[in-house]
Amino acid sequence: MPRRLASLRPFQVEVIEYEDPPLEPDQILIHTEWASGKHGTTMAMFDGGAFRGQHFDPDMRLFLPVATEQEPVPLPGRLGTTGVGSIVAVGSRVTRWQVGDRVFGLMDIRETNIMHENAVWALGEIEPTLALCLEPAYVAFHCIRESQVRYGDSVAIIGLGALGLLTVRMAAATGCERIIAIDPLPHRREWAAAHGADAVFDPQEGDVARRVHELTDGKGVDVAIELSGAYPALHTAIRCARVGGTICSAGFYQREAHDLWLGREWHHNRLTMIVPHGCGWGHPPRDYPRWDERRAYDALVSLMRQGKLTAPGLIEPIVSLDDAPEVFRLIRAEPDRVIKYGVRFT
Repeated sequence: MPRRLASLRPFQVEVIEYEDPPLEPDQILIHTEWASGKHGTTMAMFDGGAFRGQHFDPDMRLFLPVATEQEPVPLPGRLGTTGVGSIVAVGSRVTRWQVGDRVFGLMDIRETNIMHENAVWALGEIEPTLALCLEPAYVAFHCIRESQVRYGDSVAIIGLGALGLLTVRMAAATGCERIIAIDPLPHRREWAAAHGADAVFDPQEGDVARRVHELTDGKGVDVAIELSGAYPALHTAIRCARVGGTICSAGFYQREAHDLWLGREWHHNRLTMIVPHGCGWGHPPRDYPRWDERRAYDALVSLMRQGKLTAPGLIEPIVSLDDAPEVFRLIRAEPDRVIKYGVRFT
């Protein structure tokens, strides 16, 4: 039987067996060669603080109390976000693909993936580890677009996981005058400095917001993008912004807010805060209908093909399926060794 990576309960990840259902007429069966998952959101869902005692009503878009506690992640939980593989079977109505074609898309970390024929893209000359960045690139893309980062702007990016580092890359491509990247992990700061950041800071060393102001003639940045999901980091983003600036809050925050002083810079500097498309679910981009989910993914794939979107070394570490559960121990015990993990299937 084929095998997959799954969460059996919060913070417990194992390799388990599964069975594929029969192919529907418009589906394809893919033998997975590479796959990846993002761990920040997964660890937040394991914590489940935002959903504790609450249920999100998708019609009212409102959190409401529930009588009994529920697991924040359905178990056994899916852990993958993006995959690359070769088609080994096609449904009776499939016209876009043939057996042997190499494709990539939003897949799980499993030895086989069944996908609708329109839900994948041809791999072509795109390097597989770059293809694995498709899903986090989608979030970074909307962080840049929806916070209206423009040519000549100054930007602070707080939280340098895969989302934050890809946001650094895109901010640099946008033509920002100054990009400041902030994260406590040295390896991530090094990657940011090598791929677009003009300055990098450790938030545990002094008042980084003051240093950001000092680098911007005392004014602060036009846009501060927060991607770590930590309340102190959101407060740092607020303090980094100039009068009338924008806070792009892309972190998945858990439990009650602490270390936020909304009567200080937030109030006196008249800041605007947005949550970008790509965070949460069930809502269109702000510039819909000109831009929808498909157009955004198609644009990212095109940028990868043209060499305009690159992310060398971002997928780290790369492990076998059997070794993948160890990655989640590293995430908690040695986080500087994990940016965005990849699984290579043999």
